[in-house]
Amino acid sequence: MKSLSLIIPCFNEERNIKKLFQNLRNLQKKINIQVVIVNNGSVDETANQIKKNKVLLKNLKIVNIKKNIGFGNGIKKGLKYSKNKIVSYTHADLQTDVNDIFTAFQILENSKIDNFLVKGLRKSKRRLIDVVFTKLMTFYNLIILNYYMPDIHAQPNLFKKNSIKDIFTFPNDMSFDLALFYYAKKNNFKIMRYPVYFKKRIHGIGSNDSIVKKIIYSLKSLKSSIKILIDAK
Repeated sequence: MKSLSLIIPCFNEERNIKKLFQNLRNLQKKINIQVVIVNNGSVDETANQIKKNKVLLKNLKIVNIKKNIGFGNGIKKGLKYSKNKIVSYTHADLQTDVNDIFTAFQILENSKIDNFLVKGLRKSKRRLIDVVFTKLMTFYNLIILNYYMPDIHAQPNLFKKNSIKDIFTFPNDMSFDLALFYYAKKNNFKIMRYPVYFKKRIHGIGSNDSIVKKIIYSLKSLKSSIKILIDAK
């Protein structure tokens, strides 16, 4: 049976850790999975909550990063401790269901392709402003990068670690998702999308919740897209 390493960067998720670990425990009953929890420079009680709840999981690796420099950096640090050829990553905020990992794994089980990216595609009802920003970013990246890449930040993402040679050069921020998607497109990976449903965040504050944050993030994303294009040449 194939094995999987799941990487979850956690930044200030103290109130979500217990439920996250309970969900991961149930997931480990379904598939052979190594969980890599990355405390991504949290300044709240995330580290203590991880220590308190680690008994819930087997095959667990905890990685601590002193300073948060981005979601992508958390993934890259976690990748260094992943033991399996097949890896996946997702968010820790409980908006995404870890059972989506199981669905992605089942899709992979039925495929014999080596170069692949299994990626969620959000079907949840979203705010109009979120839909508009997502479509604008999709259109922009189509113009700049010449590939249609809808819903870039949908989770989870699952792939074979050794199939992406440049992964440790990917951006340290949320543009990691874009770099991964673009790499898969450019190198003719088999991209398998499937429906996932994002829930409302119960605890904590998202990095892209307000209009101001969305505008700032969008401007950063525009620069990231150009940089990704330049670096790929």
